[in-house]
Amino acid sequence: MLRAIQKGERLKKELKEARKRRRQKRTKSGHNSLTRFKDDPVGFSRFIGVAPTVDQQRFLESVRDNPETNVKAAHGVGKSIGSAVCVLWWVFAVDGLAITTAPTEDQVKQILWSEIRKIYDRNKEKLGGTRGELFVRKSETARAYGFTARNYDTNSFQGKHADRLLLIADEADGISDIIDDGFQSCLTGSSNRGLRIGNPLNKQSSFSKACDRTAITIPAWNHPNVAWAYHLEETIDPSGKIRLIHRLKPSVALQLLDSNGLVKTQDQWPPEFPRDVIPGAISLKWIEEVRQDKGEFSVFWQGRVEGIFPEDVIEGIIPSTWLKAARERYDFNPEYWDRRAIISPWRLGIDVGDGGDSHAVALWRGDVLYEVVLYPTQGDELDTIRIADIVAEKIRKLGGAYYAAVDKTGVGAGTLARLKQQGFLVRGCAFGESAENNHEFSNRKTELFWKLRDGLRLGKIAIAPLGDIEDQVFEDLSSHRYSLSGKGGEDRQIACESKKHVRARLKRSPDAGDSVIIGSSCPNPTFSDGVSEQDVLKEKVKQQQFNPEEVSVKKVRDLFS
Repeated sequence: MLRAIQKGERLKKELKEARKRRRQKRTKSGHNSLTRFKDDPVGFSRFIGVAPTVDQQRFLESVRDNPETNVKAAHGVGKSIGSAVCVLWWVFAVDGLAITTAPTEDQVKQILWSEIRKIYDRNKEKLGGTRGELFVRKSETARAYGFTARNYDTNSFQGKHADRLLLIADEADGISDIIDDGFQSCLTGSSNRGLRIGNPLNKQSSFSKACDRTAITIPAWNHPNVAWAYHLEETIDPSGKIRLIHRLKPSVALQLLDSNGLVKTQDQWPPEFPRDVIPGAISLKWIEEVRQDKGEFSVFWQGRVEGIFPEDVIEGIIPSTWLKAARERYDFNPEYWDRRAIISPWRLGIDVGDGGDSHAVALWRGDVLYEVVLYPTQGDELDTIRIADIVAEKIRKLGGAYYAAVDKTGVGAGTLARLKQQGFLVRGCAFGESAENNHEFSNRKTELFWKLRDGLRLGKIAIAPLGDIEDQVFEDLSSHRYSLSGKGGEDRQIACESKKHVRARLKRSPDAGDSVIIGSSCPNPTFSDGVSEQDVLKEKVKQQQFNPEEVSVKKVRDLFS
């Protein structure tokens, strides 16, 4: 009996090893056969179960044929899936080295490499090799990995060379000039390829400059989920120009839109209408919500729906790249900027809402912008009092020296009066007043914007992390245009456009950005100008028992927030 059991176990083991050898043989044969896709990325995509859209086919074939491929893509059109296919094709069919990067760690891990992991795992038996969170590997020369390109790190691409090298800059609009220079310098070999891909948001970015040389544009309208429902109509834009804009076909709009102009859920559609071909990709519902919330001529619409760079940034007073650079300056050395800031008073800017718009409060210290907060209004007669009380409490918590400025135009006058009545050191700020340098600037608003512009341009201003509101603040500040007013010659003044035009473009009021500008109008002395830092912190040191030599703005804010 024992001998029979042992014989059975031996036979099972031999059978298992035979199956393993057959599987390895099939797998090895399959892996070798992938070289047939070396010049056929579209065929490779279908082989691994990804049916590429027409636009994905275009940029996959462009990577095969051209040293440089730049793709301006709308939101949700499959740019990350297409890029993931490109990485796997390069490793398993071309036998090359693929390196991907993006501005932040989350973008690297959760966008492109999330798609790479999912596609690889579905095709592991076909592809072979191994993978980790941010790498796939077939051999020492055929592999891929992802890393974060820190915008201030000039060595991000140093030493990254190979005979068959593919570099992919994902979310390319956020890649700085320094990093893009390194990216370009690696593409020296005849078999090297570079792919930049992202939403086109900033006309002054390195991505935009690359797209000026050559680019593939992927708008929303080409995607199979939505292409069937739209046609082009003539319309008049806010500047009075005739434009062609994609809108729902009348027959489609009649049956798909509810009484509020929003797209019904797909279970309410007529049976003859196509449902989403690619679940989770761009949809009619999303496009029509953006049309209502942001507008057909907004910056958001141009970049994320049309897949084109917004036009208005060209004449913008403050380029968004300068705002991003100010953020990078702070992140690079926060201790340095905190210690610089601690020798200056706090500066608060208060933009008072009128019931339809929110209140906004910006907090500066010295040349560092630390915080911007929006407070919803209720539309009653107590809004101006409520924001005055919020500001008063904030000043008490901050403690020490401060200046505060309130937009005194319209409803802000009530908030200004209440704070003055309570004894706070606060002044009024009116954008429409004459500039101090009225020879050069048409009004106080333009002068303040230009002052902030110069500080950013010269690298004298830093911006601490602003959280979820950061993108809105940057969009508010970078959306203001300027022009030259007057009759010409030396009498011409720089003039910032009116809030009405900015509001029309953004489809909202730029309250967050206005509070930043208002705060920048406050005096900005250092304590060496006559106010002792020790005097300001004396009481806090006494109460909190920390060494004034080790003090930082972050510590002070943490203690009193």
